[in-house]
Amino acid sequence: MTGSEVEELILLKGKVEKLLGRYEEIQKELYAERSEKEKLANDLHDKGEEVEELKSEYNKLQLSGAIKGDEESARLARKRINYLVREIDKCIALLNNI
Repeated sequence: MTGSEVEELILLKGKVEKLLGRYEEIQKELYAERSEKEKLANDLHDKGEEVEELKSEYNKLQLSGAIKGDEESARLARKRINYLVREIDKCIALLNNI
């Protein structure tokens, strides 16, 4: 091997080592990003459940307001009850078709 070939091999080896080092850094970054994504997905799921709980509580409060006699709350409660009855009717119809 000539001196220039040896120098080229040394340069190539240096570049390969540099690329491998960068590859390892990127792998670590990817792992961290995936962990963060998973954490955010869990947080989103938890917040979604919290929203559903708050909606349920809100609906209960609206119904309790209707019982107290508030006109607007009574109207909203009737509307909500009618919606629920329609949904139940749809479910019964689907069950009858099975």
